[in-house]
Amino acid sequence: MTEEKPNRKTLEAQIKELRTQIRELLNKLDKAVGKEAEALRPKLKAAEERLRELKRTSGEAWKADLKPGLEKAWDELHKSLNQAASRFKAR
Repeated sequence: MTEEKPNRKTLEAQIKELRTQIRELLNKLDKAVGKEAEALRPKLKAAEERLRELKRTSGEAWKADLKPGLEKAWDELHKSLNQAASRFKAR
């Protein structure tokens, strides 16, 4: 029976350490997600602005001027979002 108590104390200490490590990991993940989200905000804003411009323009202006810009903004946003998602999947 005396062996049981040290094992229990050892397990309690290990669980406490794991809890600390998990908490630290979650904090790092929260910070990383926040940074990724902040990096995406300007790209989302650019895509939204292009869409607002589209709503205010004629069909000809859309084809000539706005469509390429909206497509580029969309592609950049989509690419950045996929890259951010893949970084978190890989961790």
